[in-house]
Amino acid sequence: RVVTYHAQFFIIQSQFRQSGIPGIGISMGQVTFTFVEGEATLQPEEILYIETSRHKNIFHTTSGTYSIYRKMDELETAMEGLDFLRCHQSFLVNMRYILKISSYVMTLTTGQELSVPKVRYREVKRLYGEYLARQDGETEQ
Repeated sequence: RVVTYHAQFFIIQSQFRQSGIPGIGISMGQVTFTFVEGEATLQPEEILYIETSRHKNIFHTTSGTYSIYRKMDELETAMEGLDFLRCHQSFLVNMRYILKISSYVMTLTTGQELSVPKVRYREVKRLYGEYLARQDGETEQ
């Protein structure tokens, strides 16, 4: 019985990654945040993008919006490895929802257009290209 308990505990622990930021946890492909509206657990694919507005960050999701008082750098670190791209000082975008990037403008599948500063443009295009290549590689397998 004790061995089974430890084995189950190990599996749960191995699938949990602490973000290192209070109020943010990542577990089994889900992210949990302590928002102004209360704690919520989201699948990364539910998050369209995060934008900074008036000293807080707004999560735009498939089911609505949530606000959080965290620095964008902290959120970017917490979302590392989950296919999010910092295209602008004020925007962290889920690459699943990028339709195209051209002429310093990122167009999302929602139709929204976000400006990509010249200093970030080349890096944003490169990271998005790598994401698309990974997606094509997964599709072929």
